Amino acid sequence: MLRIAAAGAVAAVVLSGCAPGSGGGARFVFSRFGDGITQPVGIQVSGLEPGEPVVLTARAHSSSGSWSSRAVYAVPPSGSVRLWSQEPAAAPYPRPDGSGLLWSLTGPSLSQQQLEAQWAFSPLDIRFSAEQGGHQVASGELHRAALSAGTISRDVLGSDLIDTGDPEASGLAPTASIGTLVDSVPTPVSLRPGVIIIDGDDGGASGAFASRVIASAGFPVVILPAFVPAGRIPGSAALSVETFDAVLTWFSSLPVVDEGRVFVYGTGRASSLALWFAANDPERVHGAFAAAGATALQCTSSAGSPLLIEHGRALPCANPERTIAGTDILPLQRISGPLVLACGTADRLLPTACDWTRAGEQARGDEPGDAFLYSEGAGHDITTPPLLPIGLSDLSPATAQATEDARTAFWQVVIAKLAGAMRP
Repeated sequence: MLRIAAAGAVAAVVLSGCAPGSGGGARFVFSRFGDGITQPVGIQVSGLEPGEPVVLTARAHSSSGSWSSRAVYAVPPSGSVRLWSQEPAAAPYPRPDGSGLLWSLTGPSLSQQQLEAQWAFSPLDIRFSAEQGGHQVASGELHRAALSAGTISRDVLGSDLIDTGDPEASGLAPTASIGTLVDSVPTPVSLRPGVIIIDGDDGGASGAFASRVIASAGFPVVILPAFVPAGRIPGSAALSVETFDAVLTWFSSLPVVDEGRVFVYGTGRASSLALWFAANDPERVHGAFAAAGATALQCTSSAGSPLLIEHGRALPCANPERTIAGTDILPLQRISGPLVLACGTADRLLPTACDWTRAGEQARGDEPGDAFLYSEGAGHDITTPPLLPIGLSDLSPATAQATEDARTAFWQVVIAKLAGAMRP
C-alpha cells in the first residue's frame, strides 16, 4: 500500500528549445518532455540584467478568447531566472514552479462544452515576453498539441452491446447512444488494461479530459455517463446496473482489452458509483480509481433520490446529511486489484473529502498495490489533467499551486497503476 501526503513534483528535463530574444542577448529556454498540452515544461530566461526585476508574461489567443498570466522575478547575479527553482516576487503561485505561467493562465468564463473544445480538443500557441525597465528584452513561443492528439473516439451504441448476446443488453434500443469509446492511435496490438469511466464530474474532471489522458498513455477507455441523459431530471438515477454490466461485457470482449484487467474510474459525485461497481463485481472488475468524493453510496438528496437502479428499482442509498461515522462505507475490501483514492485537504466543495478517503482506507485495510493520496492544501478539483488552467483562478495562490501539484501526483499514480497491471 502506498499512502501519500502529496506535495510538489519536479519534472525531469529531457528536451530543450530556445527562443532568441529581441535584444540585449536575453532569451527564453524551454525544457520539456514533448509538445502535449499536459506535458511538463521548465521555463528559463537567461542573459538578463542582474539586479533589475523581470516581468514575465504568457499570452494565448484562441476561438474562445484571450488568455494571459504574469509573474515578476528578481534577477540574480547570473542573469538567469529558472522558474522551477526560484521563488517569484509576485505571481499567482508562491513557490518555484517551472510551468506556473501555463496553468495560471486566466481568460473568459466558458461553458462545459466550450471548456472541452478549448482544452481537450484544440492546440494552443503561447507567446512569452520578458520585460526589464519597461522594455521587452526577450520573447519566445511554445506550441502545445491538443490533449486529444493521438487518440480516436466513436460512439458506443445499443447495437454494440446487443451483439455480444449479453441478456442485460436485451432491453436497449439498437440506436441508443450508450457512451464513448476512446483509444490511442495507432491502436495497440497487445492486450492492455482497460478503463470504464463513470462520467459524473464536470469542469476539467469530466470524462472528455480523463479519457484522453488515459488513452494517450495506451490504455483503451469507455466513457459511461452517470447522470442526466436526455429527458432525465438532473441528479436522478440515470445509470442502471444492467447498463454497466452490458458495457463491461462488450468492453472486455474488445481485441485490445485484457478482460482480467478492467478498472473503473469515477471522481466527484461519480466516485461512489465507481467504487460500488468495483466492490460488487470483483471477478470482472480488477481495480478502481476514485477521488474527491464519498466512499459510501449516498442518495443525491435527503429525500432519498437514488444514484443507481437495478431491474427498475432504486438501490438503497445513504442520507447525505448523516455523519460519516453513521454511514455504511462501501465494502472496498472486496476489490481484487489496486485501489487508488485521492482527496484535497482544502476541498471547499466537499470539506469532508479526506474524511471519506480515510474511512475508505480503513474499510479497505492494508492491501499491496493500493495508493491513498492526501494532498495537503489542495482544493476539490484534483483530477483535472496537469497544466490546464481550469478551476484554479478563484483559489488563493497557495491553494491553486497545491491543487496543481495534486493533479500531477494523481495522474502519475493512475498511469503507473495501469502500466503495472499489464501482463508480461
